Amino acid sequence: MKAVFCTPTRNRPHQAFIAALEASVPALEKAGIEHFIVTEVGSAYISWARANMLRKALDINPDAVVFIDDDLSWRPEDLVALLKTKPPVVSGLYRFKQDEERYMGELDTTASGRVKGNDEGLLSATKVPGGFLKITPDAVVSIMQKHPELVFGVPYRPLVDLFNHGSHGGLWWGEDYAFSRRWVEDGNDLWVLP
Repeated sequence: MKAVFCTPTRNRPHQAFIAALEASVPALEKAGIEHFIVTEVGSAYISWARANMLRKALDINPDAVVFIDDDLSWRPEDLVALLKTKPPVVSGLYRFKQDEERYMGELDTTASGRVKGNDEGLLSATKVPGGFLKITPDAVVSIMQKHPELVFGVPYRPLVDLFNHGSHGGLWWGEDYAFSRRWVEDGNDLWVLP
């Protein structure tokens, strides 16, 4: 398996990110996961930064691309577990940056309030954060085909604005939830690795 990690940063990732990434290298190698990282430094436009990193990542011909925010940390086994999930789009959840313990994302529930899941231990979601998000090249192709308005650049090396954000249906959608909305509206399942 080959994975590319995409991290946008203002100037330099936080030390906790660097330490988590360094700690993950032995776990990735033990799991037989070839790994690369691409970054975008200093961009004021997160959706453009992610589109540009995705283009660079796809040039490496990966099995999976993982978008990781530069201010997160994680356990090495959680990154490996995320990469080993089968669905084309899976997110890890992380806390809001506040004292109260609350997590980003919105889980999909039954009428009785139970969270839906699958046999792999993943939880169904309607919205996920984009800061610890695995997506496969097949998912990128699906989005490009269903949303040609998000494709830009030269035809022989197109970019896709997966995280195009803005107003929709009378609401403002941030980049990660706009991605989630499109993915679900296209009839796809969205998953969370708890």
